Formats: sequence, C-alpha cells, structure tokens
Amino acid sequence: MPFRSNRLRSIAVVAALVPLVLGLVRTANSIIVPAGDVITEDLYAFGGRVLVEGTVEGDVFALTGDLTVTGTVTGDVIGFAGSRVTVTGTVGGSLRVVSPTVDVRGAVGDDVAALAAGLSVDAVVGRDVLAVAGDAEVGGTVLRDVRTQAWDLDVRGQVDGDVRAKADRITLADGARVGGDVVYRASADARLAATAVVDGDLVRGRVFSPVWARATERVIAALGLLGLILAGLALGWLFRGTARRAVEAAGTRPGLTAGVGVLLLVLPPLLVIPLSLTLVGLPLALLLAVLWLLAVFLGALPAIAWAGTRLLGGRGGIAAGLVAGAVLWRGAAWLLPLAAVLLYVAGTVWGLGALGRAAWASRSAATRA
Repeated sequence: MPFRSNRLRSIAVVAALVPLVLGLVRTANSIIVPAGDVITEDLYAFGGRVLVEGTVEGDVFALTGDLTVTGTVTGDVIGFAGSRVTVTGTVGGSLRVVSPTVDVRGAVGDDVAALAAGLSVDAVVGRDVLAVAGDAEVGGTVLRDVRTQAWDLDVRGQVDGDVRAKADRITLADGARVGGDVVYRASADARLAATAVVDGDLVRGRVFSPVWARATERVIAALGLLGLILAGLALGWLFRGTARRAVEAAGTRPGLTAGVGVLLLVLPPLLVIPLSLTLVGLPLALLLAVLWLLAVFLGALPAIAWAGTRLLGGRGGIAAGLVAGAVLWRGAAWLLPLAAVLLYVAGTVWGLGALGRAAWASRSAATRA
C-alpha cells in the first residue's frame, strides 16, 4: 500500500508540473483567445478552429482545421491546419505552417516558412520568406531573401535581399523591387513588368545534375527499389490471404479494378479536410492521411506482383513475381522518364483497386463464415 500511495503522489506531482513545462494546453472544437486577453505562456491548441484575437506572450503550437491570428503572438507560430492559415495580426518570431492555403497580411518579425498549395504574403517580414507552394504571391516588404520552390511565383512587393527560386513561371509585377539578385530555374524566362526593378543581376540558371548528384540519385533509386521489394515481401508474409487475393484480383476484371483504385486514391484527400475541421474527426483525418501516403508508396505492390508472375510464367510464386515485377516497373520508369509518372499512377491505381477488391472479398468470406 505505501508503494501505491507514493506512486499516486508522484503521478499527481508530475501532472501538476506538466502545464508549467509545456505551457497552456487547450483542446476543444473552437479555441479562442478573445481580444483583450493575455496569455503569459506558450499556447498548445488542438481543435477544429483556433482563433487568436488577444495576446500570447510566448509561442503558439496548433493542430487544427483553421488557424487565424488577428492579435499578437510574441514568439513563434507553428502549426498544421487542414483548411487555412490566416495571419492579419503580429507575430514577433517566425511563422512556420503547413496548410492548403496560407494568407499572411500582418507583420512577422522573423521568417515565414510555409508548405502550401496557395501562399499569399502581403506583410512586413523581418527576415526570409521560405516556401514550397503551388502558387506563391509575395508582396509587402521582405527585409532579407525570398527562397521558394513553386509552380507559379509572383513578386509584387519589395525584397531587400535576393530572390532565389525554382518555378515553372516567375513574374515580377508592377511596383516590384528586388534589392539583390534574382536567380531562378524555370521553364521560361521571367516576366518583368515595365515598372519592376532589379538592382542586382537577373540570372536564369541552368538545370543540370552534377556527377555526384546523378550518382546519389542512382543510389537512392536502388535503395528505393530494395525497400519496395522488402516492404512487399513483409506485407505478403503478414497478410498472406489478402495478398494472394489481391494479386489474383489484379489479373481479373481490369475495369472494376481500375475504378476501385481511382476511388481509393481520390476519396481520402477529399475526406481529410472536412474531418480535420472538428476535434472528433481530427484523429481520423490524420489516420486517413497516413494511410493514403502508405497507399501512394505501396499501393502498386499487387499489380507489380501480378505482372511479375505473368512474366515468369508462375515460376517462383508471388515472391519471385514481386521481385521481377518491381525491377521491370522501376526499370521502365528509368528508361522512359517521360512515361514514369504514367507508369507510377497506373501501377498505384491498379494495385489499390486489387487491394480494395481483395479486402472486400476477405470481409465477405468472414461474414459468411
């Protein structure tokens, strides 16, 4: 009994100290720091919506569907938002976020670092803008550099340092001014408006791979092929029945298999965003996102194994077919770079469809039993 009582006291003391170490932890469907309120510690917010209208004298860590800062955060804002990040207030430190849409129209003392489909920065940024985005618009004033990898980069404001980018299209709009160099790699020359100014050099870099980069790429590709084969063998051993049925399904009713594969590839991303908007659905959204990523990387395994077994005429079983199919699949992608994306998507769709049909068949067999 004394041992149990001491253990309970220890747990209570640790539980009391956790908020002092971690800061303020809030979980709710909507987490709001009202205007006029001051939080004098870090804020950890997990919910469907996080709104900071007041002041947080520390950092904000958020896992949410919608993150909005209209007040003041003296430290950093770090977050994952399934829908949108909007900052119209003041962030004293850095803004580091992952979200489909990121809109920054306030003031950020340090860096803006974002992974987003759409990024819009029309703010005073104390240091750098660092982004990987689909479309990126940079306005306002950036006191150091802009470094991006984007499909479309549009510079509309003032950048005191350099602009370094990899993009398909780069535009310097009317009123844009770059104090340093613009160094970019793109499929076409940058478009400069009549009033855009570049004080340094405008350089379109060559797209090439040095010898060491090509060697590293080959090593990584070989390790990726080995990892794919080992993952397929491990999954085939752990789920023998489903794996066998999936390989068989890959060779029958191709239209149905492809249709099921498309659904399994498209539906999870569409479900993740609405699920991430609620506290109850957030864990399921994260689980779906992880499963979808696994499906993208490993979903082609049944189709690969089926193609390999056909190539070997059934000799060696599914394991040998998996090895032969993986080598054939990756080899074709290496030899035909332009067709690599089509090969990857076709294999993933076909394999996912076979897995879906096999899982349904396993469920039906278990129900009948």
